[in-house]
Amino acid sequence: MAVVKFQSKAAGSFIMLSKTQAEIFKVIGRKVTESGAIAAEDASAWICRLEAEIAREKNLEADRRAEQERREAAVRDGFKHPGADKKALFSEEDRLKEEHLAEQARVPFSARVFPLLNMLRKAREKGEMVMWGVP
Repeated sequence: MAVVKFQSKAAGSFIMLSKTQAEIFKVIGRKVTESGAIAAEDASAWICRLEAEIAREKNLEADRRAEQERREAAVRDGFKHPGADKKALFSEEDRLKEEHLAEQARVPFSARVFPLLNMLRKAREKGEMVMWGVP
């Protein structure tokens, strides 16, 4: 499991998994490289793309939660009806629990990108570059 170190004179350095770097660079539209740099004047474009992805993720999460709540309500209502297929209701209830556990274990994009986003903002403000490479 490779890691990449990000650093800037504007902020403290940090490391992230190369898998996370690849996901972030895909959002930004940049090819993944072992090392590189971004100039302070280019930070705004990266920030905008990352913030847009965070907003998109939050909207998807809200939609997912609404759908999960709808399904949970359907299961609860289903158990109230004497002719309901209890086996199917229990199966759906189990699926909902598994999905909930998986969601709790997932680290959202916004959390994984936070250190870089913070560094980019500070670098833009102070006119410094952000650099990355394998430590």
